[in-house]
Amino acid sequence: MKKTNSNSMTKVGLTGGIGSGKTTVSNFLLNYGIPVYNSDSQGKILMNTNLELKNDIVSIFGESVYDNGILNTNLLSSIVFNDPKKIEKLNNLVHPKVSEDFNQWIEKNNNKPIIVKEAAILIESGAYLNMDKIILIVSDKSTRINRVSKRDDSDLESIEKRINLQLTDDEKIKYADYIIKNNSSLEYLKLEVIKVLNKIKDVN
Repeated sequence: MKKTNSNSMTKVGLTGGIGSGKTTVSNFLLNYGIPVYNSDSQGKILMNTNLELKNDIVSIFGESVYDNGILNTNLLSSIVFNDPKKIEKLNNLVHPKVSEDFNQWIEKNNNKPIIVKEAAILIESGAYLNMDKIILIVSDKSTRINRVSKRDDSDLESIEKRINLQLTDDEKIKYADYIIKNNSSLEYLKLEVIKVLNKIKDVN
């Protein structure tokens, strides 16, 4: 993928399916001094703080999704995860706001040679088009399910529904510049992250 900006900053997109280990990789990158923008976390913050976005969500999903101005994420998830069209509606509200917020974040980090945007649906949303390089974290489905089950205390059916709403790894690989397999130890994962970082720095 060609660089989308003329200055020396390289914008790296970090993605992978639910339970693949994106957050673990992000934490490694932060420890190496690489700024990371977590799209999913920031999206949740914006859904609680951006008045325009809150009003739009209420207009589509009803006032009950907010309790005293705080988003009831469990209720909203139960509404949208059973209906792909509703997920699309929600994403169409949230993604433009996340994109604006990300651009402001870039300005604050414009002296950094590499910045990373972590997003579960980086490719599905089209946000990958604004990145210079894409890192994809892949992991066996059984491993992913086990991680999410432990993390969220979710049942198998709900986890598989969330997995099926995302593109498969095989589909995502077409967009990736670097692929990191995360099926073994944290030490192995850390070494793979360092390898990819060094490759990006060499290109830079």
